[in-house]
Amino acid sequence: MRYQNLLGGASLLLLLLVCSPTLLAQDCPHQALLDKMDKAMMEKNADMVDEFYHADAVRHTQEGKIEGVEKIKAQTAEFYKNVPDAEGKNIDIICSGDYAVVRWEGKGTPAGAPQPVNVTGITIYKIVDGKVAEEWEEMNSLSLMMQMGYELKPPAEGKD
Repeated sequence: MRYQNLLGGASLLLLLLVCSPTLLAQDCPHQALLDKMDKAMMEKNADMVDEFYHADAVRHTQEGKIEGVEKIKAQTAEFYKNVPDAEGKNIDIICSGDYAVVRWEGKGTPAGAPQPVNVTGITIYKIVDGKVAEEWEEMNSLSLMMQMGYELKPPAEGKD
């Protein structure tokens, strides 16, 4: 019986978190920083990266680890070059202490892609003294690659 009450309370908390993203975003002490990052994305301005990342910041992505604001800025500029019509939108923002978790969706036309693509992802930011110290990003790469024309094929049977 005790566990049922605990699970019921956890379920209610989870339901409130899912159903109240606007409330959580309003209470986020890092909202101004996230807004500044969104502005840079809308303007395709990689030079603004200095304003919201520490000099020794680390970004963890599916491609690997990028260390230092200059490398992050270069990666950002390359992204804007390769997806000039990129747009993004934060769907949910949850903050706790030094962390902000953002569920987002993006769209744009990557260089060489036959058509625009949509992608969803989640980014976790560790924020220290008003700037990003570390970031972890995961996105739906399988969907993205399939939209770009790649095919998922099972391994050939009987191959040793």
